[in-house]
Amino acid sequence: MNKALLLVFLSVLFSIKATEAQKLNARKVRKMFEKSDIMQEHFVGFILEEQGGKIVYEQNPDRYFVPASNTKLLTLYAALNILGDSIPGLKYHINGDSLIIWGTGDPSFLHPKLDNRKVFDFLSQSSFSLYLAKDPDIEFEPSPWRADLSHFPMYGNETSIKSDSSGNLKVNPVSILKYIRVDSTLTTNRFGFRRSKAGNELLVPNLPVPIGFDSELPFPMDMEVTKVLLQDTLKKDITIIKRHKPIDAKTLFSIPSDSLYKHMMLPSDNFLAEQILLLCSGVLGDTLDVNKTIEYSLENHLKGLKNKPIWEDGSGLSRFNLFTPNSVLEVLHKLEQKVGDTERLKTFLPAGGVSGTLKTAYQTDNGKPFVWAKTGSLRYMHLQSGWIETRQGRTYRYVFMNNNFVRPTSEIRNEMVRLMTEIHEKY
Repeated sequence: MNKALLLVFLSVLFSIKATEAQKLNARKVRKMFEKSDIMQEHFVGFILEEQGGKIVYEQNPDRYFVPASNTKLLTLYAALNILGDSIPGLKYHINGDSLIIWGTGDPSFLHPKLDNRKVFDFLSQSSFSLYLAKDPDIEFEPSPWRADLSHFPMYGNETSIKSDSSGNLKVNPVSILKYIRVDSTLTTNRFGFRRSKAGNELLVPNLPVPIGFDSELPFPMDMEVTKVLLQDTLKKDITIIKRHKPIDAKTLFSIPSDSLYKHMMLPSDNFLAEQILLLCSGVLGDTLDVNKTIEYSLENHLKGLKNKPIWEDGSGLSRFNLFTPNSVLEVLHKLEQKVGDTERLKTFLPAGGVSGTLKTAYQTDNGKPFVWAKTGSLRYMHLQSGWIETRQGRTYRYVFMNNNFVRPTSEIRNEMVRLMTEIHEKY
């Protein structure tokens, strides 16, 4: 046999062996799921794909699931395509002795984990009279599930309320004290805060403040609250005006974009996810509108997906979101292509046993994580989508979607971890 024929023979032989190995792996993974009593009780979507693009095993790949916070993968991809390296902190225009500012939706201003003070220093050091412009076309509805969306978020639109050793309340930011009111009509034996049905008040029952009380809670946020907080923070008078942004309005950038994305993805911050889509909308046009960013992304960056996502919000809180495992897998591909650097991409995702929402879910392997994935949880829903590395040095993409189970979420999570750990150890 000459050398050329030998090479052809070996190529065919290796191809056959590779195909047989893939079939064997597919059977092994299928049996893992078949032997799992928990995974037989509810609606499961799963895809395991080799780095080269070959599917090892799939289950219900084109069925629609409620994705919960897996939605943030699409939010991240939209932001990577629309925003630049830095986040636009505010728009401004100088008119005579007046500095007019418009919020961009940047949630980093005075955020305890994000702020780099660029916007604060710009405003505090300005010698101009300050005007906070309200675009008359933009209004945000209050939310019972997360901090209110706003043009000009401050402190993450959350307040820290604690009691000291004497039972006195300590509020940060202090200005929020103006909006706290004792309501004697609240019939409860438990001390706590609730939002008023109308207006900007935080209501508290007429009860003694418990020693050791410690709570982080969203405060009602609108332009008037923004003005009060901004005045108290800058120690300057602020005037609210209604004014559209002029064409020549300038942009002041705040923090590196990656730092905002990490703080959205790792703890799965719903407020940051929605504000990021508002930021994107402000770059695309003159208004801050989550729906405009979603529509633009679906029509442009996600147009070719095999199964078109039903995409309703940035965070995944909406149960009207519907994605297929195929769609999520395609987004993982797109994220790889967009980011380019796999190590950079991993920094956006919780690492099993190390960080974010997977810190306590997985054990590391000799101190190293082997799973990097975005989680998602709503009642009766739990998901993971991302990348897994095996002991044999292989990297796989995976999408693991669980809907409509009736067991405690912890049991579903533990079974997912068990299955993915087995794949890590055997493949």
